[in-house]
Amino acid sequence: MINLVRMNEEQYKRFFEETVKEYAEENVKEGRWKQSESIERATKETNELLPKGIHTDGHYLCTLQHEEVGPIGTIWYEIREKNGDKQAFIYSIMIDEEFQGKGYGKQSLIAFETELVSMDVISIGLHVFGHNKRAYQLYTKMGYIPTSIKLKKDLKNK
Repeated sequence: MINLVRMNEEQYKRFFEETVKEYAEENVKEGRWKQSESIERATKETNELLPKGIHTDGHYLCTLQHEEVGPIGTIWYEIREKNGDKQAFIYSIMIDEEFQGKGYGKQSLIAFETELVSMDVISIGLHVFGHNKRAYQLYTKMGYIPTSIKLKKDLKNK
């Protein structure tokens, strides 16, 4: 069983650094950003979303805690109200490398969904980078459906 445990300041500091690095790398892989600007842009965007860190209203920053194994990753999500309905948006879900491919991602999403149901949240949104096939496959297996699709053709390497 996996529980979502709110981060403390020390955990948040590590999470912030890892999130910025990962977000920068993903945007470079996707061709959206240049390597030279990626860390600065990722830091700026993350700070804008979390101006008060773990105390930012509506944002939840949690460690994914497996009852036997211990911490296996992190999740950052926001709960928003739209037209009177609560909706969640996942900004980041990361399973530590040593725990990937072992079903912990699926278990974490189930635990997350269970928590949201208890909070009267009616839907979950997220973004997945196009090159991240593994994540996309997990989300579709878990019942997530595309709500929009951006396409791109690279002419530089033709």
